[in-house]
Amino acid sequence: MAKCKLDTSVCSDTDNCRVLRNPRDVKTVFKDSDKHTKAVNNNAGWLMSELLGQCMGLISGGEYRRARDATTPAFSHKSALSYLSRISAITKEHMKALSGRLDNRIHPVADLRFLPFWIMVDIIYGRISSTLRKELESLVVLRESLWGRMIQGGSTRYSWAQYLPTSTARDLRDFKTRWERFNDEAHDSCGESDATIVSMYAEMKKGSITRQGLLQTIDEMLFANLDVSMGGISWTLMFLASHSKVQDEVRQEAREARISRKSTSWDDYLQSSTTMLAACILEAGRLKPLAAFSVPQSAPTNRVVSGFLVPAGTNFIVDTHALNISNPFWGEDRDQYRPARFLEKKTSDMRYQYWRFGFGPRQCLGKYFVELLIRVLVTELVENYRLGLMENTHWEKNATTWILHPDTELRCESLKVKI
Repeated sequence: MAKCKLDTSVCSDTDNCRVLRNPRDVKTVFKDSDKHTKAVNNNAGWLMSELLGQCMGLISGGEYRRARDATTPAFSHKSALSYLSRISAITKEHMKALSGRLDNRIHPVADLRFLPFWIMVDIIYGRISSTLRKELESLVVLRESLWGRMIQGGSTRYSWAQYLPTSTARDLRDFKTRWERFNDEAHDSCGESDATIVSMYAEMKKGSITRQGLLQTIDEMLFANLDVSMGGISWTLMFLASHSKVQDEVRQEAREARISRKSTSWDDYLQSSTTMLAACILEAGRLKPLAAFSVPQSAPTNRVVSGFLVPAGTNFIVDTHALNISNPFWGEDRDQYRPARFLEKKTSDMRYQYWRFGFGPRQCLGKYFVELLIRVLVTELVENYRLGLMENTHWEKNATTWILHPDTELRCESLKVKI
């Protein structure tokens, strides 16, 4: 058996990295993803280590398992469903505030990007005071500025940068001090409530997760995942706007669920994975994967990949375009938007054919929350508005974001009769 040659199309030799493009190889590698070792700081260097180096998404081994056990209960499938009423209420509040200035158009990112943020704030902290809310709004600006500098690279990749008298080093110290203080104050103001921050701090005091790990994991949930959530939302709306028949089908589907005599019909509809609503979200995610490649990680044992023996400790990344779009599994029309394909296939058959929340036993912690949030928002929009393309609507990616986002407007006309 041949020893693997490193794929250097996206990785340098020093990264010791292999690109996966075949579903069989993805299954071979990711079947034990909970035992994988994530690339240190996502191979992004010093500033990334200071922002997210100890967050649950980037740690491995026993440290990861302890952090997972400390945080997963709050974001399980069952817990996500318990948040449904709050997700719906906050979404309606956001759209009501937005409706007065929509002017028959909507920017899928600019107008909606903070909706998932404030919903997650509510889940983690409960209702926060106006003072804490104002501080958090200020922290968002500072955190996004630091993230942008991390993405740019350069000196921020090297640990010696912390000793330089730069605005980045100063802003980082300011952010970390204020972020820690904010979380302490938010926790203290919760009292004996069942807010997620209370249970997370209790786990920290038990030693299940470090203080730095806790703060960075909350950072990951709020700030780092803001762009991820918006990617899923914005492309779903773009495709619905450009495919009126699918949009009408989702609208009719929602209407039927609303008028059903079953008391749980609406909640059941939002939770179902066999609806056109669910399928249109999955299809948008298939055609517009949020990143070109997955996070680098290595398996604990040797793997045979496409006939080559890959040594343990070799980093793997998944080519999302090859898997989601070029993959013959999706049929002759695989480059076309056709959500019904997800209603024609078994979920088990698609498991390693599609990249979205990861593979195997270790997947994105917030996947149930994100799925539910997008479904609630899409139904809120299609029940009350008709989406369409404008003359100047375009599909180009916003070059300033690290996650694939559109930067354009859609027609968003209020329906005369609310359904």
